Amino acid sequence: MDDPFTFEPSPLDGPGQWLKAGFHCHTVNSDGGMSPAETVSCYRARGYHCIGITDHFTVTPIEQFSDESFIAIDATENGGNPDIIGVGVSTAVPEKEPLAQRAKALSEQGGFTIAAHPTYCAVTPDVYLDCPDLMAMEILNAYCDEAYTNGLATELWDMLLGQGKRIWGVAGDDAHLNPQKRYYSDAGKAWVEIWAKELSREAILEALKKGAFFSTQGPRFQSIAVQGAQIQLTCTPVVQVRWRTFGKVGFVDYAPSGENLTRSELPEWFQPNAFVRIELVDAQGKKAWSNPFFVS
Repeated sequence: MDDPFTFEPSPLDGPGQWLKAGFHCHTVNSDGGMSPAETVSCYRARGYHCIGITDHFTVTPIEQFSDESFIAIDATENGGNPDIIGVGVSTAVPEKEPLAQRAKALSEQGGFTIAAHPTYCAVTPDVYLDCPDLMAMEILNAYCDEAYTNGLATELWDMLLGQGKRIWGVAGDDAHLNPQKRYYSDAGKAWVEIWAKELSREAILEALKKGAFFSTQGPRFQSIAVQGAQIQLTCTPVVQVRWRTFGKVGFVDYAPSGENLTRSELPEWFQPNAFVRIELVDAQGKKAWSNPFFVS
């Protein structure tokens, strides 16, 4: 008989609102093609509520572009080997420092730390396991995926989660908005949907740090209810809901031929190994990824 288990409370519980956000893009202050103001306007036109501009090795100040309907958060693609992003920071830190020290220095500024394009950086699990201040990793970097075929890192994510690392998954477009980089660098190819108490810098950073968001190329989770050993969800129309844990246990909920799914639930027989995470796949093959729900 399987051992009984329950999930930890969901970070998506409680009052809030969904905010579309992106935390990997570049301007003329590094290798982007637009000014900071033009970049903010580009994202606003695509329905974003929040961005962090991540120019290389520097913080491009953008918080002056915030207003009652949009939040701009200072950030950086700090650089180093492997690379790291800091969201909500005031200054970049020395790129030659080890990853653990860069993550610690950025988090001490109040920042949300994200490992940038792990597959592109040829990262192995031990590198991130030894980094306690690393809060998240890019599970999809759209630019790397389309330009170099190495933008997906969900297998690495599962290896880390399976070994006890608590780390959130972030999708980003790594937009450069630069004609020299062709269509690969466009905005709006992948983003996060944050469940935040309000539209403010503080609420967004708080939600990011506790994992109250999902990542997507288009499909959306509309609700994810967690109670005891049960998880139930509703979503926009998809053809697959994929329930994932570490190891051989897994389940794909397929839509009937020619139809779509808009709800799914974790099967009673599903015995997770430390966590469960959920993927949505729509008819165009675009995906969304929940953050892991941990077994208590």
